[in-house]
Amino acid sequence: MHTNLSGRASKNAVIYCRVSTKEQVDEGNSLASQEKHCKDYAIKNGYTIVEKFIEQGQSAKNTNRTELNRMLAYCTGKKNDVQAVIAYKVDRIARNIDDYRYIKVKLRKYGVEIRSTSEYFEDTPAGRFMENIIANVAQFDNDVRTERSIGGMKDAMREGRYVWVAPLGYSNMAAGGKSNIYLNNKAPLVRELFEAVARNQESVDVIRARLAQEGLTTAKGNLLTKSHTYKLLNNELYCGWINKFGERHRGLYEPLISEELFEQVQRVLKRRSHKGFIYQRENPDFPLRRFVHHPSGLKLTGHWAKGRNKRYAYYRFIGIRRADIPKDALEEAFRGFIERYTLRNEHIAYFKTALKETLGNTIAKDVKEADKLRAYIADLNDWQASLIDKNERGIISDSILKRQLQLVDDKLVQAHADLLAKPDTTDENYEEVIDFAAEYLKQPSATWAKASFEQRLKLQWFEFPKGIILENQKFRTKEIASIFKVKNIIPPVLSSQVPIKGQDYEQANSNKSPPVSVETCREWLKDVKRLADILREKPP
Repeated sequence: MHTNLSGRASKNAVIYCRVSTKEQVDEGNSLASQEKHCKDYAIKNGYTIVEKFIEQGQSAKNTNRTELNRMLAYCTGKKNDVQAVIAYKVDRIARNIDDYRYIKVKLRKYGVEIRSTSEYFEDTPAGRFMENIIANVAQFDNDVRTERSIGGMKDAMREGRYVWVAPLGYSNMAAGGKSNIYLNNKAPLVRELFEAVARNQESVDVIRARLAQEGLTTAKGNLLTKSHTYKLLNNELYCGWINKFGERHRGLYEPLISEELFEQVQRVLKRRSHKGFIYQRENPDFPLRRFVHHPSGLKLTGHWAKGRNKRYAYYRFIGIRRADIPKDALEEAFRGFIERYTLRNEHIAYFKTALKETLGNTIAKDVKEADKLRAYIADLNDWQASLIDKNERGIISDSILKRQLQLVDDKLVQAHADLLAKPDTTDENYEEVIDFAAEYLKQPSATWAKASFEQRLKLQWFEFPKGIILENQKFRTKEIASIFKVKNIIPPVLSSQVPIKGQDYEQANSNKSPPVSVETCREWLKDVKRLADILREKPP
């Protein structure tokens, strides 16, 4: 114990204050206000404050709180000689009656009592009865809040809004005063995860590892675990449905994938999960197997036939009579099909100029604007901290703090939304990958022929994302890589531009301003980066 100015021994006490995020701005319930009440109580009742524990932004729904645990450890240390814990109200310590009783019993074991500055109860039968009533009221209030919160979440869900923590690929934001989820810069990688699994060409683990190198990580930058990946792939939220509380509602947010793609992924995962199923790798003898389709939907397969003196390789559609096609003949025809998308020198020059000029300027602008937004957000956070500090020192009132924090919060929401809208351009050495991919575009057929088996598979799915249809001995496809479309949009004036002596095609066209949209250039860059990753892979 200490001795006060009057010469009498005073009792040691600690102060415990707590606010949740919302309560921080409620009138009369701020940390500064609580601490003042506790200090006044200590002076009036002869206590000496030896330590204080301030809990910010923490709910009292459970006892897993940093400052609460520190306070309990301090009070149960005999050398600290604490006689009381002073709090503004009982519900600052706990809102659950069982938690409150646990804390009270633990403190009493060491001779420490709980004192409330706004609620009076003595250590008598009547006082203990009143204390229990107050603790029960705190729990009742907490239960009512929880029930209202669940009711609000159900109402939001029925409106089509997702008000829980956003899954990977989405961010939580508010618009018009109502919260929902919006696609962020991780969305393309999450979509690619679904598309890669749907193609059923690689195991989920291989896809997960590959996309991790491209930046598919958790919000904290950690690698996705296997269980997290499967949970993500089974989440119907990505195709526009919210499933909560035993109800299913269409979401009013932009779906990341189509329902058809989601269902295909479920089919693939279900097939692989069947007992006894072994993941079937592609046969290196037949790279076009399952990549080429019959108009009826049948997938091409491959087999070896035994001749008199040797074995012969054939492709075929099972179920189609007389459908055997010599392996070499079909692969030669496929190389000829790829050759149709070869880019000539003037195409390459236009392609590189468009990307480097149009996208280069845009990326520089995006980086500059993103840096400004980050600095603005940092200033807003500093402003927020200074407001709380001024309130704790009594410079501004709780009501002013509440209004100012709301203003800052509105600005922060908008600033973060603007930052999320900026494409992720960090560490993007786009000029190097453009030059690397340009060499491939000059001879895609030869590159495919020389590639390893694994690279062939990735190249052909990159070039023709929906595979190839073989009909009447001719190939056709529903979709091609965006960079193959360059020759379709190249201005005629550039196609006929011939370099003078001493120039190459890129120099001859360097004074042209390619009329290509930023969106098209970004799509090209995405393809170029993926292509570079494929070609740089070392054969196993």
